[in-house]
Amino acid sequence: MMIRVITRRILRALLTLFLVVTFVFFVLRLTGDPVSAMMPDDTDPAIMDQMREDWGLNRPLAVQYADYWMGLAQGDFGNAYRDGRPALEVVSERIPATLTLTLTGFAFIVIVGFPLGILAAINRGTVIDRGIMTLSVTGFSLPNFFLGILLILLFSVQLRLLPAFGSDKWYNLLMPVFTLGTAGAAVIARFVRSSMLEVLSAPYIRAARARGVQERQIIWRIALPNAAIPTITVLGFMVGALISGSIVTESVFAWPGIGRLLIDSVTQRELAIVQTIVMLTAFSMVVANLTVDLLYLMIDPRQRYAATSGA
Repeated sequence: MMIRVITRRILRALLTLFLVVTFVFFVLRLTGDPVSAMMPDDTDPAIMDQMREDWGLNRPLAVQYADYWMGLAQGDFGNAYRDGRPALEVVSERIPATLTLTLTGFAFIVIVGFPLGILAAINRGTVIDRGIMTLSVTGFSLPNFFLGILLILLFSVQLRLLPAFGSDKWYNLLMPVFTLGTAGAAVIARFVRSSMLEVLSAPYIRAARARGVQERQIIWRIALPNAAIPTITVLGFMVGALISGSIVTESVFAWPGIGRLLIDSVTQRELAIVQTIVMLTAFSMVVANLTVDLLYLMIDPRQRYAATSGA
């Protein structure tokens, strides 16, 4: 039964990836001509027609679509129009910078969000709880671009403590990570607080207190593991939020990652690069959500029973 459930979810993930790639392929080609966007207005039409023929842009969309999937089957993601380099090679050069930013941002979300949520739950109704929830609402409400510009104005322009741009030093990460992870940490803090309060009011917690179990053990050994189970789902969604948020954050701080490359490639109509970035991004999000689904089935017997009984 479990094998059937896992297989069904993997097939659903592959279908999602296929639909995303197909949608992006057709939308990119229906929104404008890359040759016209790239070349000056006074370019000889014969030269432009030759470029379209060389790049295969003069063929029907169905033929281009079939050729694209045939190329993917052979590991060919297409080439950049401007320099002829493989799109996958161009994108791969930016992956380390984006991974550094997103993984550090994810660590920031976990390290900040969980303790704040726990602290708010065990101090429910106090000034600490209200203060944390106020900060949480504020952090979630601030757009990435606004928070990033605000940090640059404060710490780079006024105080001159941190560089506004660059990626060669460890402290270049501080403002981008804070910008990228603040909203996620706010969401996790609120969700952990809610889950902790629900668990702390459960009958088995009251039974543990009646048996004389220390409050510290109740919180860390009983309440927190049970409250963390639903939080795993939210952490899976955070991966998608980090990837989408990195596009804005990298643009604000001139971070040399995939997000900034995507903005430049869309402006320059580099279809192969945009398609490669979207495919890798969609693949990352699909894998993250699939991993969360499988972990949820493994650690929560109720979900496992519901999935197998309905299979």
